[in-house]
Amino acid sequence: MLTSEVFTSLQENSRTFFLPIMRLDGELRETVALYYLANRAVDEIEDHPELAPEAKVELLQGVSRLLQQEAFTRADTDRLFAPYRDRLAPVTTRFYDWAVALPGREIAPRLWDALAALADRMADWVRADFRVRDASDLDRYTFAVSCSIGITLSDLWTWHCGIVTSKQGAVAFGRAVQAANIAWNRADDLARGIDFFPDGWTTDDMCRYVRRHLPAAQAYTASVPAGPVHAFCATTIDICTATLAALQGGTRVDRATITAIAERYAVPQ
Repeated sequence: MLTSEVFTSLQENSRTFFLPIMRLDGELRETVALYYLANRAVDEIEDHPELAPEAKVELLQGVSRLLQQEAFTRADTDRLFAPYRDRLAPVTTRFYDWAVALPGREIAPRLWDALAALADRMADWVRADFRVRDASDLDRYTFAVSCSIGITLSDLWTWHCGIVTSKQGAVAFGRAVQAANIAWNRADDLARGIDFFPDGWTTDDMCRYVRRHLPAAQAYTASVPAGPVHAFCATTIDICTATLAALQGGTRVDRATITAIAERYAVPQ
């Protein structure tokens, strides 16, 4: 069962995934919620508008090293974050709470491995100054920050309820969702000096990239039996397609729109 703190943190930190996560049930909901917040904690380091690149690399590599230890403590994360604590987002300073509270002794190491790899890949992108020159670079970036999470979620579906899904489909799912979010957030990214669009690409080009991966992402979703996991996947993909339509039609995808999408897949809890 989600604590009120986790519930509130999810609401504060996710436009896309809060309602899909709430479609899950029991231990799986708690696990995905905490895994999401741990990922978001790392992502907020990568995206931080004030930290120097050297500081970001130090923090990201530090997080990865802690996750690879046999055990780490709150004191370890406090020492790592101490020089920058007053500038870090609350979701980041609580990284220990999210990572250590992950339920399931058998699956937690799989999630720590995924989080460590994410932090290291993000450090690499910080060193590269987030330079996305072409579609191959975009493929690498979306794999680093989203497709790998999709693969991990597929492992969670198998762990919790025996659902086996295509890993290639999980990659397409991640690419479509991440690219739609990149297009949606471009103005904010440009304002902080970051551009995830390949050289010469327009919003239409990024939307074509999303559409190229959508069929495989939708097939991945369709392969999941009816129930909470299907509701999670279907809600996420429908938010993605609504975002795509809004980008091309000049409309907005607000909280009410996302709530209406999520209601399509309401399942008994």
